[in-house]
Formats: sequence, C-alpha cells, structure tokens
Amino acid sequence: FEVLVIDNGSGDGTSTMIRSYFPSVHLIQNDANRGFAYACNQGLKMATGEVLVLFNPDMLMGKDVIDHTYKTLMTHRDIGVIGVKLVRPDGSIVTSVRRDPEFRDQLAILLKLPHLFPHVTDRYLATDFDYSISQNVDQVRGSFFAFRRDVMEKVGVLDAENFFIWFEEVDFCRRVRQAGFRIWYDASVSCTDLVGQSFKQQSARLKQARFSKSMARYFRKWHPAWQAWTIYVLRPFVIVIGALSDLIAVKSDMWK
Repeated sequence: FEVLVIDNGSGDGTSTMIRSYFPSVHLIQNDANRGFAYACNQGLKMATGEVLVLFNPDMLMGKDVIDHTYKTLMTHRDIGVIGVKLVRPDGSIVTSVRRDPEFRDQLAILLKLPHLFPHVTDRYLATDFDYSISQNVDQVRGSFFAFRRDVMEKVGVLDAENFFIWFEEVDFCRRVRQAGFRIWYDASVSCTDLVGQSFKQQSARLKQARFSKSMARYFRKWHPAWQAWTIYVLRPFVIVIGALSDLIAVKSDMWK
C-alpha cells in the first residue's frame, strides 16, 4: 500500500514533521488552502493503487479496515463506493449515512430550523438507519471514502470546481450511482472519528459561507434552478448569523 499526505497550506510544521518521521510517505505541500476536493484530487491523480481511500486527518484507522475494504471492492465489482462504521473514542456511533438532499430539508438546515423542530431533517439524516447492518445507501460520509480506480476513471475525480468543501462526496456518490454502481455501508469494520477537529480552527462565519455556497452549487447542478437561486439569496443572512455566533463566542471567552 501507499500513503499520500496532502498538506493544504498548514502553518503548524506538519510537513517538516512528516519528512522527518515518515520519509516513506508521499507528501504534497500546498502553499495555500485550495479546498478539500482540490487537495483530494491531487492525491488521487498521484496514487497508483487499484483501490483508493480518502481518509480525513481527524480519523484513526481501525483494525483490518484497509484489507477488508480492498477485498470487498475487488470481489464485488458492482460496488462503487464503500464507507465503514464510524465511532467516537467512547464507542458511540457517528451518524455517517445520509439520504439524497432535498430542497426542503436543506432549506431547514440553512435556516437552523432543526433547533426548533428537531424532526424536520429526519429523512435526510436517516435517523431510522440501523448502523449494525451492512447495506446499500444513497451516500456515506467522506471521512472514510473508498472506491476502485475503474470507478474513478468512469465518473471522474471530485468536482473541485464547484465544491471547495462540503457536498463533494454527495455529488460523487450521485455520479457513481448514476453510472450504475452501488454505494455500500459496511458495518463489519470500523474507524474512530474524532469529529470536527479539522474545523475547530475555522470561524462560524467562514464555515457558513463555504457550506451555503457548496449547497447552492449542488442544487444548481442537480435540481431546478430556482432552488439554487433561493439558497443564493439566503446566503448573506446565513453568513451574518455565523458572524454573530463568532462575536458571541468571543464575548463568552472574555467573561471566562
């Protein structure tokens, strides 16, 4: 197997550490953060294996996961993408399976309606999903995201032009299904997901700006144009809410 690390413009000495302690790792060092999808594509184009695994930096690899994933994808050629069970350090399940986004549930997320009406996104979040059973799904979380080279050659790499971060794996899964492959959630192996550590350095305003932009572009690509334009119109309000959240957080820290 081969390990590729894409350092997406970090300033914390990651690249120096990798060169010193892991000289066998293939390192790509970007001078700026060009986005998650862009960086993943750099690695995908450099990789030589038959099975490719996208693996987030805030994840811990589980026992036998790579071996099992390889064997499953090479044996079942109709499977296009595999996601595995994700658990927190305390053993609790990370909800990693989603159904295809629909305008009403994404609008609810954008407007923060689940804070008032918790069940409004139940369909999209697949709250009835049984994580103990391996099965076909619409999409899996990009934290652990595996597929064969022939699948990538048929549908292309991640859409880095439209998605800086968020919705890139949703779009990829949709293209994979459109090409006739299955998306497979595998409950027999697991990885530990530290959930959100990569985003702690980003402000709420920036996260809301990037999330809402990717959402709008996803709907522009796959849904009627009016739905995408509705999201574009709402984006400034969402970004303001994020900025207010940052301000409240700063004031809260000052009083501690």
